[in-house]
Amino acid sequence: MVAAIAKLPLAERTAKAVRKSRRRDKAERRQVFAAAGIGVVASTLTALSLTHLAHGIAIVTAAPAWESWAMAIGIDLGFVALEGAQLTCTSEKLRREVTKYTKPAIKGTLSGSAAMNAFAFCAQTSGWMTGAAIVLGLAIPALIYALTRIGCAMYIDSHNK
Repeated sequence: MVAAIAKLPLAERTAKAVRKSRRRDKAERRQVFAAAGIGVVASTLTALSLTHLAHGIAIVTAAPAWESWAMAIGIDLGFVALEGAQLTCTSEKLRREVTKYTKPAIKGTLSGSAAMNAFAFCAQTSGWMTGAAIVLGLAIPALIYALTRIGCAMYIDSHNK
């Protein structure tokens, strides 16, 4: 006597749901790893920017090294922290309130960072290389900003599902 085994429709749907869930989990893991990679690049650029800022501040103010580094940290990590605060607001009301202060502060710290990075690059160049040094100096904070926005958004999105 041979018994036939029939696949139940519910079991088939459950198997499809499990496969879809696994694909979604893999995609979310890839997104988290990509966000982490972006974070590593942003951190490396931030370390470079901190060095240039501290150097530029020391040149301009003749301040001791610890004061130059403290100011550099306040400028660069300040705008990264403000951006993080803006991105992680849990309500629209809080976002509107925070944005009133974060947007001008981010613009100011990005501008200051760009100017001091460009100045630090230029301090070691001459001639036509000064233009390239300025462009590089301006690009560093812009890249840090973009990488921070993208990396945070990807990471937050992967945990909001």
